[in-house]
Amino acid sequence: MNVKRVTNDEIKWDMYQRLRLIEMVAMWEGRLTTVNLNQGFGIKRQQGSRDIAFYMKQCPDNLQYCTKIRGYIPTQSFTPKYTKGEIGEYLKFLSMNKDASSYISTIEQVDTPIEILSPPNRVVDPKIIRSLIKACRNRERIDVTYASMKNPAGEERNIIPHTFVSSGYRWHLRAYCEKDRIYKDFVLGRFIGDVETIATNIDTPEDTAWNTFIDLKIIPNPEYSEEQQQLIAREWGMSDMCEVVNIRAALAQYYLILMHIPYKGNYEGVKHRVILENFDEIKSYLMPN
Repeated sequence: MNVKRVTNDEIKWDMYQRLRLIEMVAMWEGRLTTVNLNQGFGIKRQQGSRDIAFYMKQCPDNLQYCTKIRGYIPTQSFTPKYTKGEIGEYLKFLSMNKDASSYISTIEQVDTPIEILSPPNRVVDPKIIRSLIKACRNRERIDVTYASMKNPAGEERNIIPHTFVSSGYRWHLRAYCEKDRIYKDFVLGRFIGDVETIATNIDTPEDTAWNTFIDLKIIPNPEYSEEQQQLIAREWGMSDMCEVVNIRAALAQYYLILMHIPYKGNYEGVKHRVILENFDEIKSYLMPN
């Protein structure tokens, strides 16, 4: 079968998703057949064969056909092109496929048992979100009513938002607050009532914490034995007993909280498997506890 090699810009979204599945199944299951694509996307066998041929044209060194198992297996030089090569990608796809099978009859439920815990759903008014999305896209200055622990009934604020942010547990809106004259993260579920646009194409001060990237140096807790530290390092995929996470300074504290990584004054009295080694270097970017 003659398949033309194309650039990534020419690959359509549905094809990209199927290429990702081909890569994930080959990498994590070790055997790929058209059945995987049939079950995953509800497509016919002929289409699945064309997709695999297309993938092999794009990545000629990744797959080889094995007559013994009647399927494709990854080569020794297999290198992911359409995925990051992380197990989470594969498990998340299985979870999404499992959910989709309840609604789409052409998609079959996967055989691999899998359960994923998710944060609780937050109550958010779609009308408000539509206005916030519009404000981000158009760089609008907006008038909102925002509730906080200090003012649970809500207070009026003028803000200029630029990015939606997930902390892993809930969604925020990163915005310049004219009242406090700083950039802040506003919880989406705390906006009340209508959002009014005041002006567009507003110039704001630089969001320094957002535009600054810092390294979080994560190491095994030295309170554990050397063997235990090596186990922790292997589990975290550390190199030389350290993992360096390059992250926006504005998101550093969210990451530490999400991963339960202690920093000074945080999670006291609990013996954690990993710790933040360079707290003194990045402490200015962390909010006081």
